[in-house]
Amino acid sequence: MPAATAPTLRLSLRLDTADLFGAMEWVLANARRTGLAPAQFSFDANHQPVLHATLTAGDANLLWLFLRRLDNGFDVELLFADVDDPDGDAPSDPAPRAVTRRADSDAALALPA
Repeated sequence: MPAATAPTLRLSLRLDTADLFGAMEWVLANARRTGLAPAQFSFDANHQPVLHATLTAGDANLLWLFLRRLDNGFDVELLFADVDDPDGDAPSDPAPRAVTRRADSDAALALPA
């Protein structure tokens, strides 16, 4: 019997350079408080600091809650978010205002151009 895959959130966040470590701490603390588990992190500091993260949760609704919390945050700009829910559960609430569903067939989310 194949192992079940946990709901996963892949995202990219642009962090404010005025308080880079404060912004990173705020994101990571909110992920922990929401009950998300870190799977992978990377940091790109070429032009502006961008944090790329992959987070998992036991329930996809926790991923959506985390995205809404990011939407209410400071010093963080959501560049990309992709929620992968193997059970196909729809979010109980609408996506955060900064995130809109792309029109193509995958479940990726992106900031409008």
